[in-house]
Amino acid sequence: MTRAGRGPYPRGTAAFDRVVFFSDAVFAIALTLVAVGIGIPVVADRESNTELWAALVDKLPAIAAYAFTFFWVAFYWRANHAFTTRLTAMSGRYLAAVLLYLAFIALLPFPAATLGEYYNAVALSFFLLFMAAVSALEVLLLVVADRDGLLDMPLTPAARRFEVTGSMTPVAAAVVAVPVSFVNVVAGVVSFIVLALSFGALVNRLFRPR
Repeated sequence: MTRAGRGPYPRGTAAFDRVVFFSDAVFAIALTLVAVGIGIPVVADRESNTELWAALVDKLPAIAAYAFTFFWVAFYWRANHAFTTRLTAMSGRYLAAVLLYLAFIALLPFPAATLGEYYNAVALSFFLLFMAAVSALEVLLLVVADRDGLLDMPLTPAARRFEVTGSMTPVAAAVVAVPVSFVNVVAGVVSFIVLALSFGALVNRLFRPR
């Protein structure tokens, strides 16, 4: 049985829809700023193919950082979109949590640009820990929505454990990948992706409610 909309912003109202549209806009703008941050290659001789090629090669770390960022922002947007469809309303506390979450999403171009510019262990660690913080904020959204009775179906203890554990898998992956990145940056990136996906599959296997 689903619960009727509770809170000052019930689903179907303009207030609820404005929060959803605002959230989507923040995600889109963040990705756009990351792409803009790549910049146009600058060469002294505009007729030189060699200089332009070298300048394009110099942009590869920034392009890689964009691709990496796009993958995870798309992952977070999809998760947020799916979660929002389960809400019957938004409370004041949930709205405050959403604004905090979106503040981190809007700031994503900064760690992404840092990673693209320097592409070293410190820049990668900063990026990974920032993404881990975003994952932790997803848990906050879940907890607030659950406690304020905003979900269409109440969470059972098993379902709550599954969802919280699943949202924290990028955090666990970042904790392991950060020290690896100080040994090798590429290995740090690969370990984060592999561990995050592996931890997610493991959580899905062990904790998904039957």
